[in-house]
Amino acid sequence: ARSVTMGNDKRRGMSPTPPAPPSLSSSNHLRVRPKAPHSKRKITKNNSSKQYLKGECYSALLPALLIAGIWCLGCYVYLWIQLFESLHADIDDHGDHIVFNKKNDILAIRLEQFLTGSDASESDTTENGSLGQIATPNQIRHFNDSILDQMTDPNIANIIQSTLITQTGYPNLILGAYLEPPLPMDEDRMKLRTHTPKDLTHVSYPYQHNIQKNNNDTIQSQKKMPGACSQKGAQWIFPTFHPRSLDGQFESNVFKKHPDFDRRWELSKYCPVDADPFLPWIHDAVPSNDGTHVEFIISNKRRCNTDPKTFRSDLVNLEPQVALMQPIPVKRSTKEEEKNYDDALEQLWSPNNSNNQNEPLPISEDNTYNPQRYILGTSLEDADPDGQYTRFICRFHTVTLKEGSRGTNGESNLQKTVLGETLSNYPYNPEHANYRKRGSKPMLTSLEQGHDEQIWNSIYTIRCPVPTFSDDGNNGGNSNVTNNHLASIIASGRSVVHGSPSIYMDLVPIRTPTRLQREGFALPGATSNPGEPPTFDPKLTWGDAHVLPRIEASGRWTNIPICRTPKVEEVVGKPTTVDSAEAARTEVAKEATAVTSSLNENGNKTNFLISCVWASQSFSTRGQTTDTDTSTSDRLREFLAYHTKIAGFDHVYVYDNSDPSARSSLAAVTDLFPPHAVTRIPWPHRVCNNNRPMHANPGLRSSQIAAQNSCRVRYGPDTTWLASLDVDEYLIPTGKQNNIREWLEQVSINEKSTKILSFFQTRALPNVDFMVPYAGSPTSSCRFVTKNDDIRDSMCLMKDPKKTYMETYNCEPTTHPKPESWAWRAKKQIYRPEFVLNHFVHYPVVTRQILDKPLATSLRFYERAPFERRVDELTEGFLLHSKTTGADMTSKWQEHCLQKGMSNKKNSNCKVGIPSPATIIGEEMNSLSGLNGADLSHAFESTCYRHGRVTREWVPKLEGALHSLSRHVEGE
Repeated sequence: ARSVTMGNDKRRGMSPTPPAPPSLSSSNHLRVRPKAPHSKRKITKNNSSKQYLKGECYSALLPALLIAGIWCLGCYVYLWIQLFESLHADIDDHGDHIVFNKKNDILAIRLEQFLTGSDASESDTTENGSLGQIATPNQIRHFNDSILDQMTDPNIANIIQSTLITQTGYPNLILGAYLEPPLPMDEDRMKLRTHTPKDLTHVSYPYQHNIQKNNNDTIQSQKKMPGACSQKGAQWIFPTFHPRSLDGQFESNVFKKHPDFDRRWELSKYCPVDADPFLPWIHDAVPSNDGTHVEFIISNKRRCNTDPKTFRSDLVNLEPQVALMQPIPVKRSTKEEEKNYDDALEQLWSPNNSNNQNEPLPISEDNTYNPQRYILGTSLEDADPDGQYTRFICRFHTVTLKEGSRGTNGESNLQKTVLGETLSNYPYNPEHANYRKRGSKPMLTSLEQGHDEQIWNSIYTIRCPVPTFSDDGNNGGNSNVTNNHLASIIASGRSVVHGSPSIYMDLVPIRTPTRLQREGFALPGATSNPGEPPTFDPKLTWGDAHVLPRIEASGRWTNIPICRTPKVEEVVGKPTTVDSAEAARTEVAKEATAVTSSLNENGNKTNFLISCVWASQSFSTRGQTTDTDTSTSDRLREFLAYHTKIAGFDHVYVYDNSDPSARSSLAAVTDLFPPHAVTRIPWPHRVCNNNRPMHANPGLRSSQIAAQNSCRVRYGPDTTWLASLDVDEYLIPTGKQNNIREWLEQVSINEKSTKILSFFQTRALPNVDFMVPYAGSPTSSCRFVTKNDDIRDSMCLMKDPKKTYMETYNCEPTTHPKPESWAWRAKKQIYRPEFVLNHFVHYPVVTRQILDKPLATSLRFYERAPFERRVDELTEGFLLHSKTTGADMTSKWQEHCLQKGMSNKKNSNCKVGIPSPATIIGEEMNSLSGLNGADLSHAFESTCYRHGRVTREWVPKLEGALHSLSRHVEGE
């Protein structure tokens, strides 16, 4: 021990000190142990030499360690400086679309790359400005190992989106369609569809990147391409019509003279339905608030042009559009049952006997998924419980990172992972609803019968149940089970990151010939009438061993994005910064889960009364090709101010049908109102036919009908009452009512059975007292523009810009109550959305009565009392319809409007309102003087009646609400 101590002292440059006496607290290696006398001197000498050598080595290494420490400290500081500079550049360049939401996420991953020695090229940004590949799959597996976690992890989502952007320019899979050859038939019997994936034609529908956000903020650069779920509301990406810019090539939707059949393959670039009529004409896809299903809003394209003389080829080609509304029985086959179908299976395509057709995207197929085989049933008993009334196969899938790193042959590191398949169902059976309509015809009418007037067959919805999915591979088809993790992810909104979805769906129609029988298949109480074909027999049409082809060999919609639920969209709002986006996602998950749970448990609704409005910044009235009405913005501002601030509406949803290619929208108006009161939803789907109702080829306002039903499906479950209105319509309270909401609250309490409240409608006239001489550009009817202010000298009139539309059109052609005989035709309703299952502009054409009383007949345009009733115009309220009276309609108004003393002549050609001294309800009201003191009511016979309370109460309130909006804008 003394030798060791002396050696240590020498290394420190100190003189040897005598050893300290042994202590019980000393270290073990310093304790003195008795040794043999003859060996003590030798051991001490050896230990001293070793310790001396160690000391010399440490002394020599000390300067080198000091230099290395300084170098490491410099590298450490340099690394953090570079990381923060890189982070700052990422956030500035990419906004909130394709970057991480948290700073520490970027730093942690990049620091991990540095420490693990990842290839530096993996973390470089791509040439289009988006984040490139940040980490290989092996390096990020410790973040999330399960597929469900991958779908919700923003870090992995960033990697997937960056890879897709590098390859396609889009941060998500691109919507597409596989077009299938015509259905093979042997006379009336359907043959097996034996074609292969190579026989299908694939068409992609990349959405346009100049999506309108507001008047001054247009996304123009592909570097900032938004995700497919970046916009609030409906699925604006579905291709439904060719753009307006190509009307010269394909004809417009007014006065169309040629069918589309001969040009269907050219049109398939913009909409695939004419080229493959078994594909549904989808306008929207809505995930339910609880995440258990996705509901599709589908229009019947065969009703667009129905004149058989001109559009015979289109009507024949589009017959499968009707078949999609006719349910069929389907069952899944087991391995044991497939032995009974060996002959059919040998004829059908299979991945084992043919080369698969990979999707034209940088993504590989899921080779681990073993899909079901489906067989057409011959009866309800022969079908699976969820396949008795179905028509579509719904395959859900996601994009995951493949196991391992990139392949040496350029193989993509992304893989399509199938989450499960389900069979669709209908909220109601369209074939059953048609059968129960009084005086209805078969769903597919013959061409000799002429125009199909069965408007309830214009639109329908289907639902695709969300499959149960767990990472242990137990992926079932029934979504109505507890602990459906996939449904909870959809309900919480966590499946949408940076505006891009992580869950997609392929919609596969099950193709069969259209049934010609009105009785359909297995309808309750349906029997054949004498002289009509017998009830449909599946065995005669497809037999008892008809196996459907694999999905890969079937025509279908593919990569339909599953976006946020309507409830989650209300919670998430509009995050404005990258840092706030992740916080918003976290709050969305918490609040949406709480709200969904509340809805499921006690049925509470967020809103009491909402309205759905379909509008466009400019539009042409029916039958017009040149005249354009541009008053929508002013009208919408007035409509929203009245209904949200005066009438008591909780929320108004504006489906903006403005032309996106013209970079026009109604955002400048809707942005004047708080987001909790008004929501604008881009809705670019065009009207497929804008002819007048009495035209030989009458119009179908497909866009409007689809918008109304989209609003009902999206926002109906969260409100008690829903009003379907236009921007030129006002719901005015009468009697003792102070606003529409208070009246509805009383109805809800006192009339439990009332589900639909109908307002009869008449077209109001513009009061001549609030009109001025036409000052616009000369037209064919208004060639001369008056230079003075005397309307008596004006050839045409126009609304006074200083007056509101409500005040100008407060002049109805009839007194109240409105005529029962004809005012019902254009009625509008406030209805309970859980009761109405299909709404067609003016009529609730299908209600829950089809489910509650399946054997009862249904009225064509009414629902029986007590479910529907007319609103009393004298004591409850009325609808003021202020439809625009154009300047051309007022041409030579002095000649068309009868002067005093000419009462024996009809007054139907007068398009301006000459107010009567009596009001709508019989009150006396002083006449108003026109400009320059011209009291025209004494010179002309009256043509309309004013409502005194509108003039005294509602017009001043509306002017005040509009004034407050103007002050709000000026303050900003």
